[in-house]
Amino acid sequence: MDENIKTWVDMSKEMVDKGQTGTADLWSEDWSKGFAKDADVFCYFGPAWLINFSMGAVDDGVNEDDGSRTFAGGWGATVGPQGFYWGGTWICAAAGTDNPTAVAEIMRQMTTNEEVLTDIVKVDNDFVNNKPAMEAAATDDSFAFKPLGGQNPLGMFCEGAEKIDLSNLSEYDQGCNESFQLAMKEYFEGNASYDDALQAFYKSVTEKYPELSY
Repeated sequence: MDENIKTWVDMSKEMVDKGQTGTADLWSEDWSKGFAKDADVFCYFGPAWLINFSMGAVDDGVNEDDGSRTFAGGWGATVGPQGFYWGGTWICAAAGTDNPTAVAEIMRQMTTNEEVLTDIVKVDNDFVNNKPAMEAAATDDSFAFKPLGGQNPLGMFCEGAEKIDLSNLSEYDQGCNESFQLAMKEYFEGNASYDDALQAFYKSVTEKYPELSY
């Protein structure tokens, strides 16, 4: 077990014991209710899409003039204590398609057309894989995020993207992360010792990935 992971466990356990953080399951109602303007959650740690896809899904009503959703705008984004990345949207072509030319053109437009990608950022508050588009949007106040009350966080995201290190990336990462967090929740809540939680993690991972051993 990497020492950095064990540091996270120790820090998280201390925070849970002091009542400084909750242990609600990710994506659960208890986890997301802290987004609301009348909640008492101080902060969330998350990737760029936490803002538009998670916080942005919690609205504070409907604009009576045009029927659009309204947001309290009570959140602000800042750089976290440690850089990381999570997620991405992929576009794939079906093997054996009878429209390879059209499919290829769609994929090119969706991944290389700066105008199209800029529209995605503006409409969805998303982060796309086009540096000129993102760098321009980062300095344009019209790309402000509604859940952030008008803040444009894209400059932070551009800076963070430059620091992404894929040298240790593997196909097992997401499954390992999910199993580890689920196992350690039992430890954080006092239902298991650290060693028992660690064994539960190993059991879960080797069931998911029988080719792995420890």
